[in-house]
Amino acid sequence: MKTFFLLFFLALIVSVPSVAQQKTKVDTVFFEDFNSKSLDRSKWNVEVTGQTVNDEQQAYVDSTSVLYMVHGKAADGAKKGALVIKPKFLAGYTSKEQKKYDFISGRINTRAKMEFTYGSASARMKISSGEGLWPAFWALGEGKWPDCGEIDMMETVGDGSWISNAMHGPKYFGNTPLTFRYFFPKKSTVNDWHIYSVDWTP
Repeated sequence: MKTFFLLFFLALIVSVPSVAQQKTKVDTVFFEDFNSKSLDRSKWNVEVTGQTVNDEQQAYVDSTSVLYMVHGKAADGAKKGALVIKPKFLAGYTSKEQKKYDFISGRINTRAKMEFTYGSASARMKISSGEGLWPAFWALGEGKWPDCGEIDMMETVGDGSWISNAMHGPKYFGNTPLTFRYFFPKKSTVNDWHIYSVDWTP
């Protein structure tokens, strides 16, 4: 039985509820509304890496220039506050691995702080669209990918008219039948607030 942890990266504003479900009883095992002055490090890890995947052009950093809280009008519709994960142009940034990047961004996860097997996970998100952006909300198992498993609740690559969902695992990863592209109804885009969810059952 696998346990998964949650990950976010490169999104604009996030306010997150998460619920785990058992047979007939529903318990909230993790909840985060980002209603604080700074990221709660007892719940979240901030990833710092100079080794990227998928040909990403940014380094992930632990900085309030790319990861910060907003409240009131700045939260743009999140009543209790929101987390901003903001990509930023920073020409010539050098990572600790001595690799150079022209962009930095933020990436957070719940690894070893909140992991779950089966249940429901949801995030209310409002995302910027544009060429080069690849925001995502997903759950990842421990171990070597893709054998560890991955559930993508929301990914969007530049085009604000759609998001995709996917599942990856041993012998089924990448562009497999377990992917789905959802197009928003007219007059709605990824730039609006939406709740993205998954129900994971045996």
